[in-house]
Amino acid sequence: MSVKTAQAVGQPGLPITESDSVVVEEKVAPSKWDKVPGGSVIRKFLDWQRKSWPGINIPILLLLIIIVLALWWVHPNDLSPHTWQVFVTFLVTIIGAVTEPIPMSGICLVSLGFCTLTNILTTAQILSGFGNDTVWLIVFACFIASGFVTTGLGKRLCFIILKYIGSTTLGLAYAFCICEFILATAIPSSTARGAGILLPILEPLLKEGFQSDPALGTEKSIGTYMIMVEIVANTTSSVCWLTGGAWNAMMANFMEAVGVKINWGQWAYSMAPVGLLPLIYAPIILFFLFPPQIKKTPQAKTLANDKLAEMGGVSVFECVMLGVFALIIILWIVSSSVDFVPYTTTGVAMLGLSVLLMTGILDVKRDIVNNSGAWDLFLWFGVLLMLATELKETGFFEWFAEKIDLSSVAAYGSVWICTAIFYVSQYLFASITAHVSAMFPVFLQIMQAAGVPMELGCRALAYTTLSGHLTHYTSSTNPPFFNLGYVPLRLWWFQGVIVMVVNLIVMNTVCWGYWWLLGFW
Repeated sequence: MSVKTAQAVGQPGLPITESDSVVVEEKVAPSKWDKVPGGSVIRKFLDWQRKSWPGINIPILLLLIIIVLALWWVHPNDLSPHTWQVFVTFLVTIIGAVTEPIPMSGICLVSLGFCTLTNILTTAQILSGFGNDTVWLIVFACFIASGFVTTGLGKRLCFIILKYIGSTTLGLAYAFCICEFILATAIPSSTARGAGILLPILEPLLKEGFQSDPALGTEKSIGTYMIMVEIVANTTSSVCWLTGGAWNAMMANFMEAVGVKINWGQWAYSMAPVGLLPLIYAPIILFFLFPPQIKKTPQAKTLANDKLAEMGGVSVFECVMLGVFALIIILWIVSSSVDFVPYTTTGVAMLGLSVLLMTGILDVKRDIVNNSGAWDLFLWFGVLLMLATELKETGFFEWFAEKIDLSSVAAYGSVWICTAIFYVSQYLFASITAHVSAMFPVFLQIMQAAGVPMELGCRALAYTTLSGHLTHYTSSTNPPFFNLGYVPLRLWWFQGVIVMVVNLIVMNTVCWGYWWLLGFW
């Protein structure tokens, strides 16, 4: 029976030729471009680029090219063309890192190609960032952090904390703060801690344990509050340790340029105590901003007990992982405070990684070679650090600091101004790393030119990088939590403003007092 005969008698048939098929016109939704002359061509191009083109976002690429062409040859009279062109390259790289026409590491590699094309840097200069020990410290820390995941030690520690202090809503909030604080000593990625370890614990706890689910309209019962606590704890804990975030090592590198050398131990005793303050008061402030309807949380203890029973007894690998990491921490502290210990912070990380590989805690293929997060960080961190270093070497930051003269302002007033502006400017960046690499060295130079005691200035400015809590986009950790639907946009921004104001007041009072006791001013 032919197709046409089959169709005539009501039986289904497949078209044999294209002419036999029924032509169905695809309805295209009206677009704003259709009202513009030539708009249909633009719409078709944008559709093609979005659906078929696998490469860089072309409109953003055109924007970056326009910026380069507009700025490349218009250097200020008191700045050399070479220095200005390095700055333009850095500026476009930062804009690319924020807009992400391709992922940030890809943008940074393209930036290296651009440096080669324009010959503004030699090959040795271009690759210098990848040999920096600060970069390798964070990469090694990422490898070591894999041990907490593969052995299950990270989750076990979290469930133990939940078991003992998670019986009330406020206790549950502090439990997650403690988890973040502890994990930040070893995991230099706020996203890995928040979205990788704690989100898989928090989400089922809210939905299954407390029936707090946006789909049911019960998000305010406890979910809104807990999500906000976790976001603030995530960014705050990063401030406490040199290995709490990749940008911390970058800041430490920039601090050396203004005469402040800070290692792991010095960072810990000068930043961790003041970093604990927001972890103490933020859950209370958020408790009043987003009052949860559920005040008692026995479900948390039940869930923790169930998960710990499911995990079984502590394994030998977990014990080895805990012992090796404790040894790493001890050596970091000792090497920072005792001159005759010959190891650097990066060297200690290498020793710890070697032990974890030899004991089988880490697998070289799974945890080293295939650790895409660590190598992704290595690529963009090395490039951004190299460009920032070149700007420093060519004198750009000193030149820019002279243009923003705060010498007429009292030194401590300059710290107030710089830290407030730096905190608020996080609104302009979707990445703490991009924010730090673009603005941190500039503000250091401004404070140094204003006569600020740099031991104080460096730490105060570094402290304000807890600003990732401000909005749903100001830290790479935030989008996965925002997408859960527990926190409306207006409430997130409201939280950001309130917590920012409190943080700035505390930093410029209590934190200053602590740093005064340490002799930093």
